[in-house]
Amino acid sequence: TCESAIQLREKGEVVVVDTTLKYLGTVHVKSGVKDLHFEVVKEALLRTIKEVIGEDKWNEEMNNAWGEAYDQLAEAIKAEMKNHHDETT
Repeated sequence: TCESAIQLREKGEVVVVDTTLKYLGTVHVKSGVKDLHFEVVKEALLRTIKEVIGEDKWNEEMNNAWGEAYDQLAEAIKAEMKNHHDETT
């Protein structure tokens, strides 16, 4: 997610190497990850970052940036999970 945030800031998009996405998709499928799990992890990640940074420094802009980085990475992983599922059925 951190790499995604950096890419989003520098390039305006998140690009993950295909082999990494294939690996992440396979691992997530084998682990039984569902869409709902991505939302739970996102919430936990944002709360953890907020706690580490401190409420006095955390703001809506940071929340949105980290959320967007996570969302883009999650969507890429979900797409690869679908590809993995389609290839195995």
